[in-house]
Formats: sequence, C-alpha cells, structure tokens
Amino acid sequence: MALSIRIATTFALAMVVAATFSARVHAAHVLLQGYYLNPGAALVNGAYTFIMQNDCNLVLYKTTQALWSSRTYNMGTACFFTMQFDGNAVLYTGLGVALFSTSTYGLNDGSHYIILQSDGNVVMYNGSGTPIWATGTNGLSLTATLESLQHAKSAGVLSESP
Repeated sequence: MALSIRIATTFALAMVVAATFSARVHAAHVLLQGYYLNPGAALVNGAYTFIMQNDCNLVLYKTTQALWSSRTYNMGTACFFTMQFDGNAVLYTGLGVALFSTSTYGLNDGSHYIILQSDGNVVMYNGSGTPIWATGTNGLSLTATLESLQHAKSAGVLSESP
C-alpha cells in the first residue's frame, strides 16, 4: 500500500513538472537531462525537426518527409519524451507507461544530452562527449557510416555479436 502511494505521488509530481516545463529545451536543437518534449514540442535544426507529436509518436522530419519515428503512433495520450538523469531517454504516456526508450540506462557518466545535428542525425552523447545512441539518419554514405560504426566500436560503445 505504501509503495503504491509513493509511486502515485512520484508519478503525480512528474506530471506536474512535465506540465510546468512544456517544451523545456536548452537550445532549439538540444535536450538536456531533466528536460522534456511535451506534445507539439520539437528540437529544430535547419530543415530538420524532431517532434513529440500529439498522436504520441516521436518523429524526425526533413521538411515534410519522415526519416525516423519511435513507432508509437496512437499508443497513448499526453505523451512526453524526457532525457532522464540515469542516462536513458524515454517516451512516456500521460499515465506513466514507457513506450520507447533509447536503452542507455546506466550509461550515465556525466551530463548526457540529445542533439539534433545539422546533418539530420539525432544523437545522445554521454558526459565524455561519446555518442551512445543515434537515429542513424545522418545521410552519410555507406563508407562514412561504417567508419562511424568502427569508431564507436573502438570507443567501446558497440560490440560484436557472438
């Protein structure tokens, strides 16, 4: 009973914070830890827009062309996307159900942030400036993408499957 009251209280507080800081972003293209994208809020960089849509889908657009999405269309209401202090970025419904995650929980070695880069890639960087998650929408050639993956592997961000 006490645990369910504590969870309900924590969730209610999170909802108040989310409502208070609607579209709380550091800069037009950066989302810092503890900040949110509420429905209709977006990161913008040139022709690219990373938006938390009212239909609960988190989508990256180049002008009007969708390049990437969380695939959470109509899976909830009052959804918001937050960069948490544990190193994970999560899309929650208004009821607190997690629908999408970057699966970077526990990789918190400092101030993480998500940036919509000018090349159209949405990237999460850890406190050391190492990329730990990305949408992979940078429009680079296959060679450049393979070089980026090799760099991530050598930095210990990626590992090969057995």
